[in-house]
Amino acid sequence: MTNLAALFADQRASQIDWDGPLFSLYEVPTGVEHLTIEFSSVGSELRQGVRLKARGARLTIDDVEDTDFVLWQDTSPRHVEVDLRWSARGARSLRIWNTWVRDGVAHAWLGNAGMRVDDEGQGRYLLRCSDGAGEPTFDDLVVAVTAR
Repeated sequence: MTNLAALFADQRASQIDWDGPLFSLYEVPTGVEHLTIEFSSVGSELRQGVRLKARGARLTIDDVEDTDFVLWQDTSPRHVEVDLRWSARGARSLRIWNTWVRDGVAHAWLGNAGMRVDDEGQGRYLLRCSDGAGEPTFDDLVVAVTAR
């Protein structure tokens, strides 16, 4: 039985080759000043979301500023606008990954969690996520991320 979490751990990487590129998290280019997150579809019975975590930047969503947000597909608007303000110096990163709720607890990077990332050009990426449950299927959550 496949266990993507074990493959990521064995290779000590956030990107592996498993029938093509597969990501545990995706790093958005650091020159970006704005993101649009668009929830496209959900194919899982588990509650699905994406987590955005910045280092060296502040994220603002609807006048709320932080470095770490979780956007749940069932409670967030279909389109979420995110402004970024990068610090002048220091390490920088903006990472995004799939998270889900099972038995009342949020999880990530377990079992068969992973993302296919389709670069659609012009700063638009389609994240096709597999949560950790069962065999890998990359339609548990589909999210479009547009970076400007």
